[in-house]
Amino acid sequence: MATSSARISFVTEASKRARLDAIAEVCGKNLSAVINEALDQYIELYEWQLQHIRQGVEEAKRGEFATDSEVDAFFNQYGQSS
Repeated sequence: MATSSARISFVTEASKRARLDAIAEVCGKNLSAVINEALDQYIELYEWQLQHIRQGVEEAKRGEFATDSEVDAFFNQYGQSS
């Protein structure tokens, strides 16, 4: 399935451009491919975070909170006290 593309333009620091160019060269990719890969990772991360934030807000609206014992068990599992 072919995807449509859209051109965007932005300004960045020369040092970032040089670093991106170096990555592209080492990986045998063009600059657009490297930038698109970085954007894909950025979008995936923030969409995941936003999904979990929204889920947490909805749970809180329903009054679904961890009990004191659940919180203690969580922190005890990771070696910290509450």
